[in-house]
Parts: sequence; structure tokens; C-alpha cells
Amino acid sequence: MLKQNTMKTNSIFNLGACIAAAMAALTGCYQTPEIDSQPEQAPKIVVDAKSEYTVASASADPVTFSISSNRPWYIDNDSEEWCSVTPGASATSSLTSDITVTFEDNTSDEPRTATLTVTAEEVEEPVLVKITQNAKSSLEVTSPSGMIDGNGGSVTFTVTSDLPWTVTSPQTWITFSPSSGEGSKEPVTVTASAGEGTSMRTATVRIETAEDFRSISIIQDGPVTLDFTETDETARTFAYAGETKTFHIDASMLWKVSCNDPSVTITPISGTTSGDITVTLPYSKYINDKTYTLTLESDDESIEMEPKTLAIIQKSFALPVNTPDLDGFTLTAHDGTAYVKSQDYWKHGTFIWTFSDVNLSSGYFDINNWGSGGIVLMVRFGGKTENNLVGTKGTVTLSDGKVVYWSIDTGWSNGWEQDYSYTTDIDLNALKTLKLEIKPATRSGYSQNNVVSRKLWINDVLVYEQSLEHHPDDNPAHAIPWCGGDIWQAGSDHPGLQYQFGIGGAGNGSITIDSFEYIPFE
Repeated sequence: MLKQNTMKTNSIFNLGACIAAAMAALTGCYQTPEIDSQPEQAPKIVVDAKSEYTVASASADPVTFSISSNRPWYIDNDSEEWCSVTPGASATSSLTSDITVTFEDNTSDEPRTATLTVTAEEVEEPVLVKITQNAKSSLEVTSPSGMIDGNGGSVTFTVTSDLPWTVTSPQTWITFSPSSGEGSKEPVTVTASAGEGTSMRTATVRIETAEDFRSISIIQDGPVTLDFTETDETARTFAYAGETKTFHIDASMLWKVSCNDPSVTITPISGTTSGDITVTLPYSKYINDKTYTLTLESDDESIEMEPKTLAIIQKSFALPVNTPDLDGFTLTAHDGTAYVKSQDYWKHGTFIWTFSDVNLSSGYFDINNWGSGGIVLMVRFGGKTENNLVGTKGTVTLSDGKVVYWSIDTGWSNGWEQDYSYTTDIDLNALKTLKLEIKPATRSGYSQNNVVSRKLWINDVLVYEQSLEHHPDDNPAHAIPWCGGDIWQAGSDHPGLQYQFGIGGAGNGSITIDSFEYIPFE
């Protein structure tokens, strides 16, 4: 049974093979023709340009459009001398392209026209693009009148036009007045706010009509700054005992700082940009608050800038006594006294007074330590009155017959010094300087070895020098140990003496005390 099936299958295979061989033989004898299902396209060109354009006479924006064609194309330009077309023909690799048309400025008083003719192979109808350029514009704009100051300011320019115009800028730090006009000739003011930082900046300004526009640049210089940073009176006030304070300078240039008093120390005295300075004041020399002036000015000769000033104040070292008539640095007495005293206490040192406008008809200039609790270390210089002891010692007879008296107290001994010398005639009202020197000294042979030595100068003339060997008679045993006591004892913790000075006696008149200077003993 299996054998019969196999034989039947082989018979079917053999029959198929014979049929295939017969068909192959027929094919070698006859072939059917090819059939093209895509017929050839008709010639075509598409130009997306408008039929007409109008452009400005100057700085005209380019005209752009595109061409798409299935045939090579070409653009004929009948005004190539002022109108340029790119590209002017199709490339071999592409029949589609973007076209750009650019223009030279029209300097003629007449408009002009260019016609672009776009043609393609086998396309019967060309595409025409007409471009009209306006005649030379009547819009004229002058250059700005200069550069705007860095701290703000204005410049001007002029617009001349027979058409309405507008002025605009993308920069917000400038404004215009006016910002538009109806024609004719009109000035425009450009105002800028203060600059930022130190850099120069530029704004682009566009002046435009319906047919034309102009562009100009407005330039602002970097801000020119030169000033002290604002400070209140507290920050500008120095302590009487001397102090250092810091002040800030805001500047965009080389600068220098000075003071109207050489005793004021400034560091640094010059700089290149904003920065700090330190100002140091010494111990006050004045019986009232003193004002100094700091002057800040440009150290760059190429920059003209008004100097800036800053007033600094130093408190007085002195306190009023019994509310004297004190006006500035002038003490005035009316049948009485007018004193001030130091806030601090001193033992040894040199004390210097300078005067001006001394005008006393009675009374005297008095230096004492009554403000320290009864210790008396006194100098008196002035006219004799019945209620004081000035006239008991030194006298000077002036050329006009007037007598001027001076004396110096012994301190604890309740007597007046016997030693004095003064050979220069001087009027009380000619008093200019008085200097008192107090320094430690030692006298041998006494239990109180810690004493003081004193000297007195009037108008720079030495009029008194204490002798440590002084005695009231010829007996050395009677010598008095002047100015002893616990204040000058070794290891004493006594703070020293306050100095009280001013008009004493039944004084009438005034004294201006220009300064008082304390120089410590070293």
C-alpha cells in the first residue's frame, strides 16, 4: 500500500515539471512591452512675491520672496545699477530658492522703478514684480549737541521734515521732548537720568516718518562723582580728648583731601576711586566746640569739579564755671568774673594760652586750681584793684605811665613769691601768649622731697623761674618747700589739678582765648 502512494506522488511532480519547462520555452520566444504609470508634469513656476512694492529712499529694507519651479528659471532686472537681486537664476542642484532684493539710496528728487521679470523654461507667462523707490526724503536730522554728563543732563538735535515724524529708543534711561512732530523744523531735547557705575553708555535713537527714517546715537559719559558720603552730626562729632573716625568718599576720579588746620591728620590724603579715609583729631585746644573743614577736590587736572566740603566738630575740653558769659571763644565780665575749667586733671606739663582781642578795663586774667578743691596754684596778670593781691608783687610801668601787675602764688604757703623779673613793657590788652611750666623737682634736706619747679612766660618772655633754694629772708633755714603735699608725693594716686582760668576780680571787658594747649611732661 505504501508503495502505491509513492508512485502516485512522483507522477504528479513530473507533470508539474513538464508544464514549467513548456512555459519557460514560450517566454524565451515572446516579451510584453513596459507601461509608465506616471505621465510627465507640465512646466510650472510659483513666485510668492507681491506684484508691487514701495521702498524707502534711504536705508530701505530688503524685499524678499521665494521661487519654486520644475523648470530652470531666470530673473531679468531692468535696473541693475541701483537694484540688486540674489540669486538671479536657479541653481543646477535646485529649482527652489529664496530671493533677496537690495537697494542703494535714492539721491534723486524723483522716484524710480525697477521691474523684475521671472521666467522659466517652457513656461509661457512670465511673473512680473514691480518695485518703486521713493524720491530723496525730506527728513533731515542734525547730530546731538554733545555728550550728556554722567550725573544726568540733556542734549538737543533738530528734526526737519515735511511729513509727521516720531522719535523712539529701546533704551529707557532717556526721554524726548517732544517725541513727535507734524513736520517743519523742530528741536528735540533728550534728557538722561544719572548714570550707573562709572561706564559710558550709548542709546540708539530712531527718527521715523511714513517714508523714511534716520538713526542717531546719544552718548552719556560715566557718572562723575566726588563727594563725602552723607553723615549726620553725631558721626561728624569728635571727643575733646582726641579721636579717630572713618569717612567714606564716593568718587570716580583721582581725589585729594585737605583740612584747614594742620593739626588734623588725614589718611590717606589722596585716592583713585571710592574709598575710606580716617581723620584723627588731637586733644582739643579750645574752650568751646571747634569746627574744622575737610575739603575734597579732584586731583585730576583734566576734570574741572567744584570742591566738596565736610564740617567736623570737636567738643571743648572746657566746662563753664558759674555760667560765664561765653560767646564762642570770648569770655566777657561785667563787674565780676568769667571762668572756664578743664574737664581733665593734670600734675606736670606745659600749659600754653594764646589770646586775641583782649579788652579789659578792670580785673585781670587769672589761672588757678580752685576748681580742684582749694589747692591754689595761681598766676594773675592785670591791673591792680583794691580787692585782690595782684599788686603786691611784680609790676611793670608802661611808657604811658600805666602800671601792669603780675604775680604767681606759692601754693600751700599762702604767700606770694618774692622772686620776679620782668623788663619788657607790655599792656594787658597786648597779651598774646602765656606759658606756664610745671615739672617735678627734688629739694634735699627736707622731708618733702617731691616738689615742683615752675616757670612763667608772657608773650614768649621768661618773667619768672622758681628757685628751689628760695627763702623769705637771708636765713637758709627758713627756706620754704613750695608746692609739696600729697599730689606730688612718690606713688601718689591723686589725679592732679583742674585748670580754671578766665577773667578775675571785678572784671569789666572781654578776652578771646584762641587756644589752650597741654603738653605732657616726659
